[in-house]
Amino acid sequence: MPARNATSATAPSARANLLIAIGVFGFASGLPNVLLNDTLAAWLSDIGFTPSSIGLLSLITLPYGLKLLWAPLFDLYCAPGFAWLGLRRSWIAFLCTILAVAFIALAMVGPSAVDSPVLPVAIVALVIAVLSASLDAAIDGHRADAAHGGASGPAASVFVMGYRIAFVSIGALVLMLHGKIALLFGPEGDLAARALAWRWAVGGAGVAMIAGFGAALFAPEAPKRTASTSLAEAIVQPCKSFVRAFGPRLAIVLFVALMFRLPDLLGNRMTMPFLRQDLGFELSEIGTIRQALGFTMTIIGAVIGGLCVKRWGLLRALLVFGALQVASNAGYIVLAWSGKSLAVFAGVVVVESLCNGLVSAAFVAYFMTLCEPRFAAAQYAVLSGLMYLAGALVGATSGYLVEHFGYEGFFWISIVVGIPPLLALPWAMPANASSGVSAKAIN
Repeated sequence: MPARNATSATAPSARANLLIAIGVFGFASGLPNVLLNDTLAAWLSDIGFTPSSIGLLSLITLPYGLKLLWAPLFDLYCAPGFAWLGLRRSWIAFLCTILAVAFIALAMVGPSAVDSPVLPVAIVALVIAVLSASLDAAIDGHRADAAHGGASGPAASVFVMGYRIAFVSIGALVLMLHGKIALLFGPEGDLAARALAWRWAVGGAGVAMIAGFGAALFAPEAPKRTASTSLAEAIVQPCKSFVRAFGPRLAIVLFVALMFRLPDLLGNRMTMPFLRQDLGFELSEIGTIRQALGFTMTIIGAVIGGLCVKRWGLLRALLVFGALQVASNAGYIVLAWSGKSLAVFAGVVVVESLCNGLVSAAFVAYFMTLCEPRFAAAQYAVLSGLMYLAGALVGATSGYLVEHFGYEGFFWISIVVGIPPLLALPWAMPANASSGVSAKAIN
């Protein structure tokens, strides 16, 4: 199939096709994330792993923070066997196919009891994280390049929507249906049946990665630009581009990329054991409220966030939504005070998910405006990699923080860490948005 040039994206039909493809790519990006984080944490919590063990497994997500080391490859080479799809789409199709197989492998080696060996799970999950991080780099490069300029704001919104659809269509269904699947293999409460249900749920969910492969076949390819002539140039030139664009302010930009989303990334590490083990919510309740209801509010937040970025300008949107993101973690402190309460839980999820959708759309648009299109994969990988690197490293200590300070103290910590990057944000803006004006480049 010949690659279609996205420069025609100004036409309504081509623009619509591009946005639909980006939405599906968001789904393909979110699916491994929800399975490696929420679903795996729910699996481990359900069979009795301690918070410290669950938190330590956050280290398997380090590839999301280190993908900047190999992301330049996606600006230089096509994926083996898929070169006919073009530079960006070839990697998306290739990696989605491999990930579908990898999740079947994770289902086969997953734990069946609290004393099951964790090493096989960690190894396969680490491989999945490497593949998923690589997929994110390819998708980010395609989005930042193909939707650069007038489509940046809408592309950010539909990407977040697709990402969150993965959480409800897969993440929520796994939790809501796990008990029913287990009844097919044994009586209620049978540990062997519950373990087998987890295997089938995770393996089946992973096969949905084929959706990303399908979208890669029909997505418009990014405009053809002057490619780097060597791997060294593909690594050096994106860095030089950042230095030229920001000069001494680059350190502040990287600090904001590292820390801005940490309240959400850190808080999420212990949310599942907090809800399942400490408060005693059923998996079906967590799936219905946190995933399904949370999905709806996140979608609303993402749509509103994209519109606000267009109307307010990027700086104002990030400041407002960043403050809401920090404040929303206080909801889990209220839930810790109230104990198990479906009403309070639902209220906390509504507020947190709405704020998450708002800040996600704005922050994706922020990263996109920082990137020079021809270095999009490498530069976006640096920025998003720093964000996930902070989440992985701090997340590994999350279980120990809970055991030392309790869940209430842990969520207070997740609030405090979000204040410094919020204060630094005005000095980390791209030139076309640093004054807080409407920034037509992201309309």
